[in-house]
Amino acid sequence: MPGAIESENTGEPAVVSELPVGAEPFVVLKQHVELEVNFRDKSIMGVSTIHIFTINPDLDEIWLDARQCDVDIENVTVDGFKTVASFADPCDLSQTPRHWQIGAAQHHIVRRRMAPLRPARRPEVPTKDRVSYPCCLPADRALKVSLRPDGMFKDGPRRTLKIKTSKSDKDATLDRPDPNDDLSGIKISIPFRSKKIRDGLHFVGVDEGDLRYTHVYTRHSLEPGTASCIFPCVDDPGSRHPWKISIKCPRTLGDVFDQPMAAQPASPQQANGTRKRKFGNQPATPPPAPKLAEEDKMMEMTVVCSGNLAGEQIDPEDDKKKIMTFESQLSAAQHIAFAIGPFEHIQLWSECRTEEADEKLGANAAKIHAYCLPHKADNVRNTCDPVVGAADFFAPEFGRYPFESYKLCFVDDMIPDTVAATSMSLCSNRLLYPDDIIDLETDVTRTLVHALASQYFGVHIVPNQRSDYWLIVGIQWFMTDLFMRSICGNNWYRFHLKTLSDKLVETDIHRPSLHDLGEYLHLGDFELDFMSLKAPLVLFILDQRMSKIPGSMGIVRVISQIVSNANINATIASTSLSDADFRKACEKKSQYRPDELWQQWVHGAGCPKLLIKQRFNKKNLNVDISIAQTQARDNGPKVITKDEFWKELQEEVHEVWAGTVPKFFTGPFTVRIHEADGTPYEHYLAITDKDKVATTLQIAYNTKYKRMKRTKKATAAAASNAADKHDIQEDDIVYFNMLGDVLTTPRDIENWGLQDWSESVQTAMDQESYEWIRLDCNFEWLCEMVTDMPGYMYLAQLQQDRDVVAHQDAMLFFQRGKRHGVASTIETRTAIDRRYFYGIRKMAIDDLPKQADPDLNYIGTAQLILIFRHFFCDRMVGKNGNVTFPPAPNDFFDKAQYAIQCALPGAIARTRENGRCSRHARNFLLDLLLFNDNSDNVYSDQFYIATLLDALTTSIIPDKWESEKDLYSSLRMDEDDDMEFKNFIEKTIEEIDKYRRMDEWTLTFQNIWTTTALNCKMRLMKAKVIRTEPLEFLMYLQDGNYDFIRIKAFECLVELGMLAKIFCKGMAAVALGESKAAQIQSEEAIEESLGLVVEQGEAEIQQRQLAATRNQSIQAALAALKEELKGNTELQAAMWKALESTVIGVKEKFQLLTLCSAMFEADDSLLMTVNYPKVWRCTREAPVEGRLDPNNQAKPYAKKQCIIRFTTHYRTHPRHKVLMDSALPPVPWDKPPEVKKIKLSSRPSFSGPPNDGPPTPGGLARKDSISVSVHRPAMPATPVMEPLHSSSYSISVVPVARISTPLAGSPPAPAATHGQQPNGAAKAAEKRPKPPKKRKSDEGDGVDRPKKVPRVENGVNGRASKIVTVPFRAWGRLPAHIKEKLQVEKSAPAISATIVATPTGAKRTPLPSLPDFPPSAGPLALGTPAIDPRPSPGIIHGVQSANKKRKPLPSAAPHHHSPPPSTPVGRVETAEPKKSVIKLKLKAPSQTSPPQTSP
Repeated sequence: MPGAIESENTGEPAVVSELPVGAEPFVVLKQHVELEVNFRDKSIMGVSTIHIFTINPDLDEIWLDARQCDVDIENVTVDGFKTVASFADPCDLSQTPRHWQIGAAQHHIVRRRMAPLRPARRPEVPTKDRVSYPCCLPADRALKVSLRPDGMFKDGPRRTLKIKTSKSDKDATLDRPDPNDDLSGIKISIPFRSKKIRDGLHFVGVDEGDLRYTHVYTRHSLEPGTASCIFPCVDDPGSRHPWKISIKCPRTLGDVFDQPMAAQPASPQQANGTRKRKFGNQPATPPPAPKLAEEDKMMEMTVVCSGNLAGEQIDPEDDKKKIMTFESQLSAAQHIAFAIGPFEHIQLWSECRTEEADEKLGANAAKIHAYCLPHKADNVRNTCDPVVGAADFFAPEFGRYPFESYKLCFVDDMIPDTVAATSMSLCSNRLLYPDDIIDLETDVTRTLVHALASQYFGVHIVPNQRSDYWLIVGIQWFMTDLFMRSICGNNWYRFHLKTLSDKLVETDIHRPSLHDLGEYLHLGDFELDFMSLKAPLVLFILDQRMSKIPGSMGIVRVISQIVSNANINATIASTSLSDADFRKACEKKSQYRPDELWQQWVHGAGCPKLLIKQRFNKKNLNVDISIAQTQARDNGPKVITKDEFWKELQEEVHEVWAGTVPKFFTGPFTVRIHEADGTPYEHYLAITDKDKVATTLQIAYNTKYKRMKRTKKATAAAASNAADKHDIQEDDIVYFNMLGDVLTTPRDIENWGLQDWSESVQTAMDQESYEWIRLDCNFEWLCEMVTDMPGYMYLAQLQQDRDVVAHQDAMLFFQRGKRHGVASTIETRTAIDRRYFYGIRKMAIDDLPKQADPDLNYIGTAQLILIFRHFFCDRMVGKNGNVTFPPAPNDFFDKAQYAIQCALPGAIARTRENGRCSRHARNFLLDLLLFNDNSDNVYSDQFYIATLLDALTTSIIPDKWESEKDLYSSLRMDEDDDMEFKNFIEKTIEEIDKYRRMDEWTLTFQNIWTTTALNCKMRLMKAKVIRTEPLEFLMYLQDGNYDFIRIKAFECLVELGMLAKIFCKGMAAVALGESKAAQIQSEEAIEESLGLVVEQGEAEIQQRQLAATRNQSIQAALAALKEELKGNTELQAAMWKALESTVIGVKEKFQLLTLCSAMFEADDSLLMTVNYPKVWRCTREAPVEGRLDPNNQAKPYAKKQCIIRFTTHYRTHPRHKVLMDSALPPVPWDKPPEVKKIKLSSRPSFSGPPNDGPPTPGGLARKDSISVSVHRPAMPATPVMEPLHSSSYSISVVPVARISTPLAGSPPAPAATHGQQPNGAAKAAEKRPKPPKKRKSDEGDGVDRPKKVPRVENGVNGRASKIVTVPFRAWGRLPAHIKEKLQVEKSAPAISATIVATPTGAKRTPLPSLPDFPPSAGPLALGTPAIDPRPSPGIIHGVQSANKKRKPLPSAAPHHHSPPPSTPVGRVETAEPKKSVIKLKLKAPSQTSPPQTSP
C-alpha cells in the first residue's frame, strides 16, 4: 500500500511507491521487554512494549509476530488505552486436530497444514532499501492490533515520519524521532504468557532426575520465527532498533525450588501451605524438584543478556527475586539472547592480557568476560585464553570491537557449538577442555575465534539480503584463519587452505552457487557448512589476485574500511553489506576488476579441473604448456553416501537446483620453472577462454648453457659431508640443504629396504632441461590439476621446494600412483625427516600401508614399524644378546611428534598379508598398549590410548569375510594360525572391555574410552568378526549417561541395522542398499571362484541394475527405500508417535515429515471423527389416580395429569437407513482384461404407436459393471425365443426374473486362443448374412459411454425407430392395460441371449426423502456406468469366428452364441448351438419402487 512521508520543501504528505509484498508501513523505534522466568513450570510471562511509528497516517491496524504463547488480548493497550486485538498462535498448526485419524502415510496432509510455519521463500526487503522505504516484514502476522482505540488522537492529528531526500549526506542517520522521547511514536503494550515451550528457550536441570545445575538459555536460528517464540515482536532480520530487556528471576538456586537453608526457618506460607489449605482445600501438587546441597542453595543466579547491564535490584514485591536490566543498541530480534543460571564470572581481559598489551591497545582493548557453570572456571581460562589474543589481533588489523564488552556464556545441551548474539555468544560446554588435553586445541580455538569474528560481521554488520550472506560468512572465516596463522604458523595456514581446496573440489559437484545458496540456508546445517567451506576460499584467491597489484594490501584493508565506517556511523547503510558494494570497494582499493571472478566463483558453481601437459621445445628453447579444462565433461551422476543422503533428500524435496558450471574458468596463472641451474623463474600468465579446446602457454627458457647434472654421488657426498667430495664434478649441482636427505648411508639403505631410481630413469633425469615446473605457485586457483610430469620431478619438488603446498601436491601425486619400491623409499624418508611440516609427514605415513604388497616383500609394514621404533621406542640389549625395542615413556611436549605418534598405529593396522594384518604387526600394536607409560608426561594420554584401541580393532578385521557365521566362531582349533588369531581376538576384546570399565570409575575427558570401546565393538560386529550383541549398546541409551555416549550408542545400533529404519543414516543404508550390495558382491565372488557361468533372467538382471544404480540418483534411492519399507505398519506407527511428541519443535517436526515422505507413499485418505449429534428425548409418564395431596390428605390430586420428562441422548444411527449392500471385492484377474463391446438394455425393448404410452423405465443398475462372482455348475442349454422387434444383437437386463446368485466384481475377460488375430477378430469359416451397419457410437474408443444409450429397433412399417429409455414417474396415471402388460413382463421367463437381472428378493422400503431425478437422466442416472456397446473380441458383426473359442464365464456357464438377426420369435434354430440363460442378481439402488397393481 502507498506510504505517506513529509516533504522537506512543502511539509505536505507525499506518496511513495508501493511497498513490497508482505511489508507493513511502520517502523519499530525501540522495544522494552519485561520477562519473569518460572523454572519449576518451565514458563515465562511478561509484557512486551513496542514503540512504532507509522509511515501511513491512515494506518488503522498493524500485524506483529508471536508464537507458542497466550496473549492477553483484553489488556493490549495503545498509548495506555485498551484496544481491539486478535491473536491466532501459528504453532497450533503443528498439532494434529483431535478429530483427524491419520498416520505417517498422510505426511503430506500434515505438511500442507504446517505450510505457514515453513521459513522457505519468505518475502524480503533489502536492508539498504529501507532507508528510502521504511517498513517491516512480520514473519507470521499472528497478532493484529488496532491503532484506533477510544480516547486516542483527541488533541491533534497523527504524526508523520520525515524522510530526508537524496541531497542529504549518505552517511547521515535516518531522521527518526528520538527513541528516548515517549511522545515520539505509538506505544503498544502486549501482556503475554508462554504455553508449552518447544522453541526459543531451553531449560536444563529442572526435570526430575536431572542433577545438573539449573539454568535456561535462548535458542536461535538464521530464519525468523524463533525470537517470536520468546516474546511478541517484529521477527524481521532487517528491523534493527534499540532494546531494553528487564528479566526477573530467583535470587539464588535455592529460591528456584523454594528450598531455604537449613538454618533459616520456613516461611508461614511454606509451613502451612497456601491460603486455600487454611480453609481446608488441598493445594495443587507442585512438580517434584531436585534436592540441593546446602552450599548449592547459596549460589547466586546471574542473568547474562545482550547489551550492557543498566541496573540490578531486588524485586519490591518478592525479596526472593531480583530484576536485572540490560540495554542494547541497533539489534534485530533474532540477535537478542540471554541465559540465567548460577554462573561463575571470569574476567578474561584482565587475567589473560598483559599490561603492555593493554597500554598498547588503549581504548581499542575489548573487555571480554566469560560465564560458566560451577567448577568449570579452570577449563574456561585454559580454553578461552586465545580469544583475548584474537581480540587484540583484530583491533589493529580490522578495527575496534563494535560493542562495549564481549561475553562468552557456556551452557549445556546446545546443538551448535556457538551461537552469535549482540555483544555475547552462547557456547556449548563440550568445547571446554583442561590444560592436559592437547588434541582439541586447534579446532576449539578456531571455533571460538570464529564466534568473536561473528560479532564484527553477522551481528554488527549484517547482509543486505539473503543472497549476500556468503560474503558475511566468508569474511568471518577469513578473519579467523588470519589469526590462526599468527599462532600456528604460515605452514599450517597454507596446508589448511590446500586441504580445504581439495575438499571443495570433491564436494562442489551438482551444488548451487554461492549467490543462490543464501536462499536455502534454512534447510539444514549442511548448506551453511558448504558455504563456510567455499566462501573463505573465494575471498582468499581474491586476496591473492589483489595482492599482485602494486600498492595493494589485499582485502584486509577493504574489511578494515568497512568496520571503521560501521563503528563511526552506526546507520542502516553503513551496517549492511552487499556483494556489489564489496566488489566496488575491492576495485577501488587495488585497481583490480574482479568481474570475472565474481561471475565464475560467486554466481557460478563447480571448480575447474585442469589437464596440463608440458614439453621442452629444443628448437625454440621454449617450454610449451597446454592447459585443458575438463569440468564440463563431468556431468555424470555422483555417488550418494550415507552422510550425504539427508542433504540430497532435503534438496530434492525443496527443489534446490545445481548452479551453472562455467565451461572455462579464467584468471591469472603463475608458473615457476626451476631450470637446470636450480634458479626458479616465475612467469605471470593468464588463462583465457579464447582457445576452444585448450590454452597454450609458451615460456622462454633462460639457461643458455649446458645442462648441469645433479648426480647421485654428488647428493650423497653433500649429505654425508665426507671425503667423497673430490668425486664431484665441476658441472654438478649440489644441494646441501635438501629436504629428505636422510637414510642415505649404505647401512641405512640395507636396514630399511630402500630403493633408488633405475638406470633408465636416471638416464631420463639427466636428459631433462629443468628440475620441475611449479604450476599455480601463488595458489590463485581452487582446482584439481593433473599433469604429465614424471615422478622424479615431483620428488625434486618435494625435496627442494620450500612451499608446503608444493610438498602437498607432490604427496598427492605419490598417493595416486601405483605401488612401487621407490615411492616407499620417498615416503619413508619424508616421514623420518622432521624438517617437513607434520601434515606432510602424516600424508606419507597414511600412504605407506599401500606398499605392504607381496611384490615388494611387504616392505611397507617393516618401514612403518621401523619409523615408530626410531622415534618412540628404546633400544635394549638383553643378557643373551637379544635386542628389544620397548615403547619409551610418553612425552607429548613436541606436538608435531605427537601427531606422528598417533598416526603410525593406525597405518600399521591397515597393512595386510593374505587379507589379514600380519602377526608381527598385531603383536607390535598390542605391546604398545600393554607397555604404555604416561607417568612422567605432563599431558594426558587418553586420546592416544583411544587411538591404540581403534588400531587394534582395525588389525583383526579381515578384508573379506563372506560367511554367515562370525569369524571368531569359524576359526578352527586344530590349526596354529587360527588358534593364534583367535587368542589375539580374545586379548583385543579383553583390552577394550578393560578400558571401558576403567572409564566407569575414573572418568576420562568426554568419556573418550567408553565411546571408543563402543565404536570398536560395533566395527567388529559389523565386519562379522564377533557375534552381534545389541544389548551391549542398549544399556548406554539411558538418560543419565553423557550425551556423547548416548549418541555413540545410537550410531552403533544404526550401523548394525538395529535402528536402521528410524534414523537418517539408517534410512540411507536401506535406500542405498548396502546389505544387498554386499550380498551381490559375495554371490559374484562365489561364482567367480567356482568358475560357473550363470544365466540370469531379464527380471533378475534389471533388479541387479537397479541395485547398482540406486546410489547414483536420489530418486532411485527413494524408490528403493519405499519398496523396502512397503507395508511396515510398525515403523509407520513409531514415526507417527515421534511426530506427535510434545517435546520436539517445529524444525524437528518438518525434518520428521521429510523422512516420512522418503519412506512411505502418500495416502490421500483422511478419516475424521465427528461427534454424535445430541438430541432431546421426551417421555410422558402415565398418570396415577388416587394419589393424595401430601399437605392435605383429604384432598386428592386431579385425575388428569401430564408429566413430561426430557433427557439428552447421542444419536448413533441415522434416521433413515439406506439399504445398500457393500460391494464385494473383485475377483483377482490373472491377466489384463480384453476390451468387450456389449450393448445393454434395462429391459426387452418394445415399440408401438406413440399413443400407447411412454416406455416403462427399467430397473436402476449399480455403479459397478455387471459381474458374476460365484461359480455355479453349468446349466443345460434350453431353446429360448428371440424378441419380436429386435433388429440387433443385445444383452438386455430385465428387472423381472429373480435369482439367488449374489453380485461381485466383474469376471475376467476370456483369454484369447492362439488363433486369435491381434485385433481380436478372425476370419469367418463360412459366409453369413451381412449384419446391419454399425453406428459411430458403437465404436469402442476406450472411454465411458454416454448415460443415454440409444437403440435402433424395428418400428411401424419396418422403419427403424430410435428408442431412448427415460425414467418414468407417473405410475398412478397409467392405463389399466399398460399396468397389466407390466405385470406380465415381470412374470415372463428369460428369453434367448438375455442376461436377466432382478432386484433382490427382499422387499425394499421406499425412502420418502429420496429426491426426484431429472427426466433427462435416463435409466442409468443413479450412477450406472455408461455401457460400452463395442462387440466382443472374436465376433465380427454378430458372426462368431470359426477359429476362436471363448472361455467359460466364472459362473461355469456353457458357451453360447448370439443368433443371427433374422431369426423370428417363437422359432428355435437347430443349426446353431442351444442358448443358455445367464441370470445375474443386480442390487437396485434405493428409490421409490413402482406401485404394484393387480391385474
